[in-house]
Amino acid sequence: MAQKVPNRQPISLSVPNMSLQEFRSRDTIRRLWWLHDSFWHAALIKELGPEEANRFNLQVSEKIFRMLTNMLLRERIIQRPDSIQDLMQIFKVVWENAFFDELYIHEPIEFKGNTAVWIGTRCHAFDSLNRAGLLSGYKCGCQALRNGVMKALRLKPLHQIKESLFKGDGRCVIELTFERKGK
Repeated sequence: MAQKVPNRQPISLSVPNMSLQEFRSRDTIRRLWWLHDSFWHAALIKELGPEEANRFNLQVSEKIFRMLTNMLLRERIIQRPDSIQDLMQIFKVVWENAFFDELYIHEPIEFKGNTAVWIGTRCHAFDSLNRAGLLSGYKCGCQALRNGVMKALRLKPLHQIKESLFKGDGRCVIELTFERKGK
């Protein structure tokens, strides 16, 4: 049987004059998400080894970016592209909603007919994995991200990594081709 405590005041779980607030910047939330992603991948490497960690990472990354693209379509922020130029603009919208520090937004793009060549010099995954000493055996996830976006847009995922920071090239060079599924 519990004893009665005299003159006990109920505990208030609210702090006076404190309002519910969000981070000042959405970039903070995005950084936390990618930090979570980095820790999750490191834990998978430790528990399952790099091969299985890569397999899971690529599978989940493609699914997340497919879902993100579908959400942007449903909210009418983007629409299905009619050209390679439209597709590259959609990638910029997706990257703006997924990454922080305007990562990948201002990198140069060259167009050649139905193909675009994107050149990137900054990569959050590369920087994080390099700092953690986990570059060895890592399979770059950007191919899976683009697969997710292109599949959500009902396009054939035709893209190729020509150069990669992960291979020591000093930059990433990605070639993308615009082609609808079923052609």
